[in-house]
Amino acid sequence: MSSRRRGDGFMSDQAPPERPNTKAFDLLASVAAFAREHAIALNDPSLVERFIADAAPKLKEALADPTLIHGSRTERLFEATVLSLGRFRLLKTEDVGRVHAAGTSRAPDFRVVLDDGEQWLVEVKNVRSKEPFKQKTQMSAAYLASLQTYADMVGTPLKLAIFWSLWNIWTVISPDRFRRPSGGLRVTMKDAVLANESGRLGEVIIMTKPPLRLVLGAAPDMPRSLSAEGLANFIIGSAKLYSGDVELTDLRDRKLAEVLLFYGEWSTEGPLAVTDGSEFVGVEFVATPEEPSDQGWDGIGWASRIFSRFYAAQTIDGDQVIQLHGEAAPDWFAPLSDWDFKNSKLPLLLGRVEAPDHHTSGDSVPSAPQLT
Repeated sequence: MSSRRRGDGFMSDQAPPERPNTKAFDLLASVAAFAREHAIALNDPSLVERFIADAAPKLKEALADPTLIHGSRTERLFEATVLSLGRFRLLKTEDVGRVHAAGTSRAPDFRVVLDDGEQWLVEVKNVRSKEPFKQKTQMSAAYLASLQTYADMVGTPLKLAIFWSLWNIWTVISPDRFRRPSGGLRVTMKDAVLANESGRLGEVIIMTKPPLRLVLGAAPDMPRSLSAEGLANFIIGSAKLYSGDVELTDLRDRKLAEVLLFYGEWSTEGPLAVTDGSEFVGVEFVATPEEPSDQGWDGIGWASRIFSRFYAAQTIDGDQVIQLHGEAAPDWFAPLSDWDFKNSKLPLLLGRVEAPDHHTSGDSVPSAPQLT
């Protein structure tokens, strides 16, 4: 298909807005630490050149370390996911700056202030086991103890945010549920899903009625054609979104439908030619579940999984990480907290996973989550 767009109304690859210039505080801190370590004055003309010469091989080594790259990207993904789910008061990086403590401790990656004022300290972990149905991870007693010591000193509960990257699933768990007698931690993806507390961050399971359709109409006042081989040549004059045969005109309906169609878990077929009689009038993309239910409602994805696909499109090329930072989407899922179910033309059912409140021992299996 060869086409051009006139006007807007559906997702595009527009460049993000320019960020304001900020002073290089972090870079200056690194240079200052290097200068102190090597007894070089900050006003020494050779400082910059010597710093770059020292940093270059270390930077190359870091860029060639897949564990470091994937782990760093996952931390940024968690940050963007929390921003996009939208149920928080404050989110900050916790493990930056100098920490002076009476004992040995390790600061977790993030501090989250939830929408009800409760605070969490969150350590992020990326897991990718080779066996698809044997996803599990563990943490040494020493490492977990260092995180717990920090959390105890600041009086804040510790959580582990685990990204099971092969399945594109986030779980947030309390480590006490899975602590071993040795003091370490071992958890499978199945048990982490059952104990998942990400609903506190705004995680929801989204269901709607298929199909979802995006129809790109050809501008009626411009040339358009459809060859015998199926090649369409036209200028896009309109972009309309449908739930089944019902056109979505409300801005919130359209926005969420776009998100679900482009990044949800349904299969999308298209572009398919649209004709009016024998006249070519545009193309459409149609999203449907691979195995539709007989109830009329089908799950199209967890909010975090939907966002993770969007983030991957910005940061992954094939099996290579090309960026650590991607854009968050805070306007995607926040509207779900006060969705107008009665008047919306986009039918929705939302499921919220709630982890059990009681604590279990490391050897027991948490009870099933509740879907509300």
